[in-house]
Amino acid sequence: MNKLLLFLFISSISFSQSIYKGNVSSDGQPVPGAYVCVVNTKNCVSTDFDGNYSIEVREGDELSISYLGMKTKIFRISTRTFLENDERVTPIESNDYLEKLEKTVDSLQSSKPSGYFEFDLNRDVDRSDILNITRKEHGFYNLKYKNQYNRIAFEVAQELLVSTPFRLPKYQNEYAQGRSQNGTLIYQAPQTNEIFSWGPNVSTLQYSQNASEYYPQGDIENRSSAGASQLELYNPNHFFQNAIESKTALNAQIIGPKQNMLHIRFAYKTGNIAIPDTRNNEITTSLKYFRKVSDKSTIETLLTYNDFTNNLSNSNFGINKIIFANAVTPIHFDTGLASVLSNGQQRSFSAFENNPYYLLENNLDENKSKTLSFNFNHTYKGWHNENKITASFQSSEITNTNGQAFYSAGIIAPNFNERTEKFKTASASDVCKHTNGDLVIESKIDFRFSDRELNRDYFSGFTSSADFPKNSQIKNNLNVAQDRFEVFYNVNGAYVLTNIIGYADLFLKAKSDLNYSSTVQNHLMTNYFGSAELRNLFDSNLSFTLDHGYNETEPSLQNNNLNFNSSRYQINQFKELENGLELITSRGAVPTKEQITNLKLSCNFRYLNLNLVYYHKKVDNLYTPIFNSNTVSWSPDVNYKQNGIEFDIQKPRFYNRNVNYNFNLNFTYYKNEVTSLNNNQARIPFAGFADVNKNYIVGQPLGVIVGNGYLRDSKNNIIIDDSGFPIKDSNPKILGNPNPDFVVGFYNCFTYKDLKLSLTFEWSQGGEIWNGTQQTLNYYGKSAVTGSQRNTTNYIFDGVTQAGLPNTKAVSFYDVNLPVEQNRWARYGIDGVAEDAIEDATYFRLSSITLSYSKMTNWTRNNLNYSVAIFMNNAFIMAKSKSAFSNNSMFNSIDTTGLDYFNSPMMQSFGSSLTIKF
Repeated sequence: MNKLLLFLFISSISFSQSIYKGNVSSDGQPVPGAYVCVVNTKNCVSTDFDGNYSIEVREGDELSISYLGMKTKIFRISTRTFLENDERVTPIESNDYLEKLEKTVDSLQSSKPSGYFEFDLNRDVDRSDILNITRKEHGFYNLKYKNQYNRIAFEVAQELLVSTPFRLPKYQNEYAQGRSQNGTLIYQAPQTNEIFSWGPNVSTLQYSQNASEYYPQGDIENRSSAGASQLELYNPNHFFQNAIESKTALNAQIIGPKQNMLHIRFAYKTGNIAIPDTRNNEITTSLKYFRKVSDKSTIETLLTYNDFTNNLSNSNFGINKIIFANAVTPIHFDTGLASVLSNGQQRSFSAFENNPYYLLENNLDENKSKTLSFNFNHTYKGWHNENKITASFQSSEITNTNGQAFYSAGIIAPNFNERTEKFKTASASDVCKHTNGDLVIESKIDFRFSDRELNRDYFSGFTSSADFPKNSQIKNNLNVAQDRFEVFYNVNGAYVLTNIIGYADLFLKAKSDLNYSSTVQNHLMTNYFGSAELRNLFDSNLSFTLDHGYNETEPSLQNNNLNFNSSRYQINQFKELENGLELITSRGAVPTKEQITNLKLSCNFRYLNLNLVYYHKKVDNLYTPIFNSNTVSWSPDVNYKQNGIEFDIQKPRFYNRNVNYNFNLNFTYYKNEVTSLNNNQARIPFAGFADVNKNYIVGQPLGVIVGNGYLRDSKNNIIIDDSGFPIKDSNPKILGNPNPDFVVGFYNCFTYKDLKLSLTFEWSQGGEIWNGTQQTLNYYGKSAVTGSQRNTTNYIFDGVTQAGLPNTKAVSFYDVNLPVEQNRWARYGIDGVAEDAIEDATYFRLSSITLSYSKMTNWTRNNLNYSVAIFMNNAFIMAKSKSAFSNNSMFNSIDTTGLDYFNSPMMQSFGSSLTIKF
């Protein structure tokens, strides 16, 4: 049976998240190119040639593992998941499409025997897998079964997913581009380069008779008559489009009489994101050959090729910049009409701002990758001994281009860079396993060689737009060549002692690793894991487990997450953002060390399974980016601890004729704390911006949000200035903790005959999120809040004066007699006050609904198996924040979870899938 299996094992760490590692295989063989994604995020990776993957996750996240033509498996990341590194979870592939191929018995009428039989007439003739009966010489009859013929099977799978943006920011729809001047609200045309929407009500304006490139309907002027036509208004949220993703897979498999097998797979995936004119395409092909050499020996080879292209990768923050440009545009300016003026310059409502379509048409953030892998396995299985030899090779090339085009607003100068990374890996391993009764011993030795070549060309100093992007006056080059040789030696053992304590059985497991690496400090790393489980305590279904593990891991040679570069820029430099710096793993790297202890209590009843886990984790030498002027280093400077409790209730499937129901209810609670920072550092910002960021601070949880707030006195009262408004404190302080207090997941599955309905609920309580998007929209006068509150008068802010007296001064939020920069929101700048942007991250959602139907039929000579499903993701969300969402991370990077600054919109997805196997 062809099943897709998932192997989980203890992970290394990156930034404030865990680097979770696993393996995906089919029939014991690796599956390269499988998609591993954190559910409801864009954090996705693909498995390598060995089926291995590593992905940044938080405890409580859900991982989705999918491969075209196979069923998707979703599971929650928990401490127990990290610990149970040698346990295989439930297969995520349905029954192989060759399984249960049936054929009705050929009819054969004979009034009396006409020869002799080489089979049991009463037993064998009734078998349904007989395909033919032949008569040999001397009158002997012989039966021919299905497995004595070549068998061919096909599978066709199609999935369509349509996603709609939702939970978008709310905008005001009344006020035009402009500002207050001399007590009057004045409309300002694009030629004035006005950036604000603090002008007059659009109902007081009209189109003139003078057409322009900005307004072909006629330039805007003050309304002269009641009968004049009103201005056309544009909702920024209409800029987004539905995302459509289509997946098609074709599998063909031939199995010979000796169980030799040839499997061919072709898969094509295409789609777009919510930004217009985007497209990504992926092709995956594989060829697998299996041969049974003898009763105890088999060989298998697998050749896989993957080709991926994406015309808007966000590698240089392009998506966020496009969303920003669309959001701040005045409601009466049509960005889609044209993006370029007749003089070749950008057509925008201000020379200081961008037209989103101009950024799209001049987009340079593209990504292409090609991966070729080959895998060979030889397996021997004896009565007590097993041996498996594996040899693998993978070659990949990733090309990224990005930059900032001519006439882009807010940049220092046009620039372009091209990044190419070539990565090759070869490995050979030998696994020996011995089984003798209750004793199992396994050893493995693995040799690996990795070679990475990173080349990056930077182009700048262009004399004209005709020279862009590569004919520049200045060209700089970064070339990094790295290699690593590794030897992994592993010994595993398991033993069972029966009837020792209260009739309990003791299951002992142990694992020990000694790893050599040419790039790690002292070249050696040690790992161990031990587990003792008492089952059937007191002659009941109660069990108790104690686990302890220790791991040393070194950072990967590859580090393609360049979003840390944003930490070099202030929020008011957002348009300048570039990803020019790289994180390079140096030779002599200090390994990250992790210790984890797990206590687990389980009780299994007839219709209910209960599990309670307490764990303690300690991590030293966590790697993080450290900035020094215009350079960055990848440094092991963070040490932290984490304690947590996990509880889950599982109701196994209960069979009651045609109706079944099962569920899983899980609860996760954890607290972490930075215990120390190396090199006497007070705090380390690792994600976000220079003025609002996530941090490692001693004594604080991982990733606390730091930014500016209001100036306060010793009693925490906000200090009010002489004009009646709170004073902004430029000194940074801790504003919030993005980690939730607890997370509850609830999975339900209802089955009636061949119809299945599943629903997944999620409740995340507590934690904070920084909604910087709202602050910037307030500054520009574009938010719904500024539309409804700008005319507020006689408002008294709660606080004390600089003399310490209660504040009594009444203010108007937008006094037209004062400069626009002094109103309630613009006075604090484009970033606003970070303290005001902190919102409760609590949410409850129905994260997925799936209705599926599957059936095995006899429509054709061979059985036809088909399944059809419809599903919906993010079906319902109820959250404290109206637009920001904690899992919708900034720059689509898990490290920026809890930060929102013109993030990609959340998507509500509707999909269907059809799989036919014959």
